[in-house]
Amino acid sequence: MSEDGTPSISYLLDSNTPPKPVEIPVVESRIRDLVDKISELRKLEVELERHRAILSPVRRVPREVLGYVFTFLHPYEHEEKVRDAAGRKDILRLSLVCKLWRDATLVTHELWTGLQIKPRHTLESLKPLETWLSQAGSLPRRLQYQGWNLRDGEASTNVSRQSCSCGSSNAWTWTRRGPGSCLLAASVLPQLLTNGPRLDHLTLMCANTVCFGHFLDTMDALRQIPTTPGSRPWDTLRSLSVKFQNTILLPDPQLGHIIVSHLERLPVVESLEVHIPSSSSVFETGFDTSHLELNILPNLLERLTTFEICCSWAGPHILKLLRHCSNIETLTINYGSSGDLSPLRNMGGPALIQHYRAAPLVLAKLRTLRTRRARHLSFLYFLEAPQLVNLDIGIFSHENGLNGYDLLLPFQSFRDRSGFTQSLRTFQLRACFIDAGQLFPIISNLTGLTTLTLDNVKVEMDRLWKKFKDRDAAAQRGYGDLSFSNLEKLEILQLPPGCQLEPIVDYIKKRGPSLKFQLITSYKILEHRVLSEEDVRQTLRFSLSGVRASIVPSV
Repeated sequence: MSEDGTPSISYLLDSNTPPKPVEIPVVESRIRDLVDKISELRKLEVELERHRAILSPVRRVPREVLGYVFTFLHPYEHEEKVRDAAGRKDILRLSLVCKLWRDATLVTHELWTGLQIKPRHTLESLKPLETWLSQAGSLPRRLQYQGWNLRDGEASTNVSRQSCSCGSSNAWTWTRRGPGSCLLAASVLPQLLTNGPRLDHLTLMCANTVCFGHFLDTMDALRQIPTTPGSRPWDTLRSLSVKFQNTILLPDPQLGHIIVSHLERLPVVESLEVHIPSSSSVFETGFDTSHLELNILPNLLERLTTFEICCSWAGPHILKLLRHCSNIETLTINYGSSGDLSPLRNMGGPALIQHYRAAPLVLAKLRTLRTRRARHLSFLYFLEAPQLVNLDIGIFSHENGLNGYDLLLPFQSFRDRSGFTQSLRTFQLRACFIDAGQLFPIISNLTGLTTLTLDNVKVEMDRLWKKFKDRDAAAQRGYGDLSFSNLEKLEILQLPPGCQLEPIVDYIKKRGPSLKFQLITSYKILEHRVLSEEDVRQTLRFSLSGVRASIVPSV
């Protein structure tokens, strides 16, 4: 018996003896007591965790730091820092977690600077879009209109469920239709650019050139309204990108003039990107585009510091524009995807070609020059850039390879006239098939290079780097200078399957410890028969080259 007169059950806890009838109520009472205590302990555990949460390091993270973490949400859409519908939902979801997270999103203005809109965004969207952009504070705002397609499930109005009537190929219908039936003209964009907040950059991805004309007409009509502010966002843009997906196909000789006449109405900006539709999507086969003019006004071209032009039309269109680009610092020439064999064909006869070669265009302030999808670089015969620092050449890759007239001779002519042998700091060559004997004289004499990039370049690596080894061996005997004496980064990217790193590593080893730069390589596909990154590092470490090496995934 226990002290309180109840039967003792301690002996039952250590045996399998069945309880007596008088002991059963005692056991049940004890169970109830233990359950109550366990319940109380669980409440204390919850209370303990709540108190520990007060001291959690996460709670003490400043909202500014939390907001910086939020900026890593990927906002890129078509290579621009703008948020599409899904990206905007991500930001709103973060703001609903708690008050701290909401405050973090609101004080991080960078989250709100870029916005993508589509044809489905009509006038009803004006206030929400203005509210979104207002959260950017004083940071530059970016806006992208993506009007190239309407994917299923995105339509929210009757207007947005239609395909844009501007794409009709019927001449009579096209001439009768006006801005009211155009998705771009009926969208919220004209109102945003007339009465909305100030913008730094605008990208217009137009379904076709007729849409762009209707958009400009709508903008002009809004300008006539008395309540329109004197300074519209359209007028104060710093940067503008206009891209056309295609245009209507009409057997009309005036069509070319209709297309280019819209360019006269562009605002004066500092940075301009224009993608002209390919001739195959605009004109009938055999149509001569050389007589057309890309009517971008001279006062706009003179203001530009950054200019990107994508045009595959035959004729000297690009050269005529560059005559007025006296302040250009960054120039990108893209010949598009039409695959034209000679973008400068039909320049107007030998007399015009001789004129440009005799008096090349001097781009006195040009520091960065890029080319994309060029079959050859003949236009370099007509340019001079004495201040060039960065040269990035992208070729329209074809299996027959380049000959001297495609790249080597134009490059040497351009280099000698411009005099950038020692001043050029970065050189990138992309997407081409070239002989080692032609590539070597291009890069071996650029003594001031700090960065050299060969990206998806098909060349015999053994031959190329043997030439550099022979040259450096002669330099060590007192004949000339070592190659790449100022190089800080060597990038050999998208190596084809089976291509080995040994020639490059062997060249670096032979150079000795005087060469100190970073070697970065990548392969197009997973390749098991190549030197691993650790093998490369060990080899270069034992040779005391001082070179840091890494093999990165192909992008």
